[in-house]
Amino acid sequence: MMTAIPLKQIPICTQVGSLVLTDENQQLAAQMKNKILANGGYIEQQVICTSQIHPHMTELNYVLSDFAAISTLRAKGAPIAALGSGTLLCCPERQHLFLQRRSPSTTLYPNKLSSFGGHYTPDRKNYVFGALLDTLIEEVKEEAGINLLDLSSDFVNDLPPIFMILETNTGGVQFTPLAFALTPEQADQVKGCDEEGHIETYHLVDDLEYLLDESKWAQMGFSCFMTWRDLGFPIQKSWSYQKKD
Repeated sequence: MMTAIPLKQIPICTQVGSLVLTDENQQLAAQMKNKILANGGYIEQQVICTSQIHPHMTELNYVLSDFAAISTLRAKGAPIAALGSGTLLCCPERQHLFLQRRSPSTTLYPNKLSSFGGHYTPDRKNYVFGALLDTLIEEVKEEAGINLLDLSSDFVNDLPPIFMILETNTGGVQFTPLAFALTPEQADQVKGCDEEGHIETYHLVDDLEYLLDESKWAQMGFSCFMTWRDLGFPIQKSWSYQKKD
């Protein structure tokens, strides 16, 4: 069962500590790290939300952790509130929705449909909009090739409705503005990322039955889509489409 909590404003993120593992879990996390590094991977820093999510929250506290530690705890059945940002991309003129088909090699939800987004990590590029929006901007650039800052001259004040969506399977927490509209010209520039997955395009009318099938989705992506649908498919506030002569 999904939980989508509307927000009145964008919370400020504050680190309040670092995750401390038991000796046993520390050993398991170290084994996972060594395996990842031996296969040429890297260990991404991630953060775990420690705040209660509610509509009027102004601050979101977190503790610092990493992928190996979080994966170790989740493998033992613990729901961990890893913090991320994500969104949906659409083209209203074509009634198209762009989604990511997750790579078969991903740890969570391989081959499933997903929105665009990812985990907040403190070593991410800084766009000076704060942790949640900076993460959103960078992840959409990486996964779809779209710079959200190009969609509006007043990006922060032009956002679609904003939510925190809680993923019941893993405990994950995602900051989500739903959703950003692209012109047909911008839509033609959407491209996938080999490491993350490729882009698939769906028609919001003709493919609706398929999109309503939860089994096709990663849980967070499905929660984003259903929340967006329940809202009546809103997009960024001042978006308008000027047809060319």
